[in-house]
Amino acid sequence: MPPAERWAGLLAESYAAKRFSNNGPLAQKLEARLVAAWGGDSSACVLVSSGTAAITAPLIAAGVRGRVLLPAFTFPATLAAIRMAAAEPLLMDVCPCLWTTDAEMLDAAFAASAASAAVVLRPFGLRTDLAAHAEVAARHGAVLVIDDAAGLGVGRDLPERDPWVFEAYSLHATKPFGIGEGGAIFAHRDVEERLRRAINFGLPNPDASLEPTWGINGKMAEFQAAVGLAVADSFAGQLARRRVVAARYAAAVAAFPDVFCRCEVSDGAWQFFPLLLPDADAADRFEAATRGRGMEIRRYYAPSLSRLRDVPRLGECPVSEDLAGRMCCVPVYPDAGDGEIEEMVSIVEASLRACLRGA
Repeated sequence: MPPAERWAGLLAESYAAKRFSNNGPLAQKLEARLVAAWGGDSSACVLVSSGTAAITAPLIAAGVRGRVLLPAFTFPATLAAIRMAAAEPLLMDVCPCLWTTDAEMLDAAFAASAASAAVVLRPFGLRTDLAAHAEVAARHGAVLVIDDAAGLGVGRDLPERDPWVFEAYSLHATKPFGIGEGGAIFAHRDVEERLRRAINFGLPNPDASLEPTWGINGKMAEFQAAVGLAVADSFAGQLARRRVVAARYAAAVAAFPDVFCRCEVSDGAWQFFPLLLPDADAADRFEAATRGRGMEIRRYYAPSLSRLRDVPRLGECPVSEDLAGRMCCVPVYPDAGDGEIEEMVSIVEASLRACLRGA
């Protein structure tokens, strides 16, 4: 997080305007910077209070009712966001190669469920081609929300060509573009006003002519936007440093053929570096081995949401449950020095050797 002296002074503009939320001057500036960096000619960016709200708001804005498809292999916030939009989550399994739902699976799920929308994951913020998914959703007359929570900073391949395709990002403190708490929605500019109403209790702008609707309180405060502007100033350097760490991990893991990772460093902003261990027991041993060497790892997307008893699902989800048991995420720090990076890589190498010995 940027030190206070890099962002506190920016709030003078908010104090001068006496506006601290409700699309204040700093939020508008940060939205413009994000569009300039990662948007297209048809892009709008709407800042929100959290990454969860960034998924909820598009569903409300699009008037989604009834069932919404989502992968069982995802963070619980994806499920919470659908429920927060007063819609009905319907879990489905994922493709073992993509770590998310493929287009053919999504097509079959729409046909079987009559769902009106789907939330599709870019797992761990990694570059995933979802053009075919957007085409499937359009063919079914459905809304598509791309949950790309950790992916801000990765090149975007769907620059708002369809008004009913949305991309949601988290700006939580743990994310590469971390501001403390917040989120961002990239959408077609034709639906921008609908999104702003969705995060402001459904209230229209004075000159709006849209029908009455409902909404949530999902606006970003000026204090978070000020931090975001400071983050934007240094983000390129932090992203480059994260990719240095990811490249070192990838090179080290190449010596372990039973462990799978994504090796192309430009494919991620690298909140952390995910490793798919050969089985759940190996993953448990790896977690214990790293802990014993002073490194904390995380088991993201675990347990699979299909293990929740009160969430309906479209069939069994064996792939999601298998991935959740095998996935381990090792830390990536943009402020790590060269010596610290070498120590982190050494811990991962030693822990992999220990957990795979005799497997």
